[in-house]
Amino acid sequence: MKFLTWFCILNSSLFWFSPVNWAAAQSARWVRQLEANAVALDSANLTGEANVSAIRQRIGHNYQVLGIGEQSHGTSEFFTARILLIKALASDPSLKKIGLEAPMAEVDGLNDYIRTGAGDLKSVLRSFRLYGYECQEFVELVEEVRRIGNVDKRKLQFFGFDMQSPFQSLRNIADSGMPSDAADSLKKLLHDYELLSNDIYNHSFNEGDFAELTALSNHVMGKVQLKNEQVKKSIRSYRQFLLLNNPKHAHARDVQSEIRDSLMAENVLAEVKPGEKIILLAHNAHLQKTPNIFSKSVGYYLSRKLQTGYQCIGMTTSAGFYTTFTPAAGRITSTNPVVAGDSTAFEYHFAKLNKPVYWFKTSELKAGSQNIQFPHRYRLLVYGLADNQFFEGNVLNDFDYVLHIRQTTGNHSFYLK
Repeated sequence: MKFLTWFCILNSSLFWFSPVNWAAAQSARWVRQLEANAVALDSANLTGEANVSAIRQRIGHNYQVLGIGEQSHGTSEFFTARILLIKALASDPSLKKIGLEAPMAEVDGLNDYIRTGAGDLKSVLRSFRLYGYECQEFVELVEEVRRIGNVDKRKLQFFGFDMQSPFQSLRNIADSGMPSDAADSLKKLLHDYELLSNDIYNHSFNEGDFAELTALSNHVMGKVQLKNEQVKKSIRSYRQFLLLNNPKHAHARDVQSEIRDSLMAENVLAEVKPGEKIILLAHNAHLQKTPNIFSKSVGYYLSRKLQTGYQCIGMTTSAGFYTTFTPAAGRITSTNPVVAGDSTAFEYHFAKLNKPVYWFKTSELKAGSQNIQFPHRYRLLVYGLADNQFFEGNVLNDFDYVLHIRQTTGNHSFYLK
């Protein structure tokens, strides 16, 4: 009933609770529990030593792969928070690699820069063809990783675990040497992919083009000599690229999404070595431990394989702006709004704490929250401008830790005017 009212007797007094008051009481209980578990960080110096020490004490070393997520690929403060987390984690000498949601072969160029400092870092980032990395904040992150390696005399390495670009994989295969007819076919492949660049990144090859590309690819791959690990890895990446872009999946985004995430999980697992630790940088939706609204996630597959050896951190925000391509402007802009959520969203409640930046462990929050009705939605800002920012989900089940930054801004893309 619309105007249903409950009555109860408590301490000999008569109280009434409407559905609205009951929801408000639930929200207040949940926020009090959050307040009791949230560890405030210094928002004025996010990467400072006080925050590094606080994070280091909370995470510990009992992981093999640790995902560090983000709600969008275009948020400045998320890059800064990742620098904080990398600084905290790098004190562990068993941390060897940092995985990126970026093409495998293209990311190898970052390691050349890390080793020598020579070359144009911006050119390396442009080769990813993912504008979320082409920003000043990611340059600063790479430079911090290089600085850590120089101080510790230990070169942390990046690796890519995505397969959305064919270019550097094919160039690596070409450099390995092959008969002239296969080399000619490979040159044609690269030329055709340049002409079909939009189809690559929209995953929208037509069947005729894809059949021709596949035939050329089979001819080339039949002539390749497996001389070294780079060639083997490039072939794996390229075959995954073809699998992802098969036109039969073009109108089944859920299938395409699950193919991509399952393959990315395979690529991460291929990097796992006994006694070594890895951290991953990717979107929250890829790293969460449960299936997301789109498909099973990378984190879902890693959690099933590694059990407690996989942990993940979700990063969230409640207000501000983010950088992405804005169709109405016809270009990348940094003033796309982070929409305020309502009481059904976790971020609505996260914003109620008088802490601009804070951190909590989800298991500790859940342990003291029996009989509290939690929100059932949270923000996922997918690639590009999002009309709908909130989706069904429970961050307390999805992540081991949450780092919340109440107010955020768009990152400083190289393409901003």
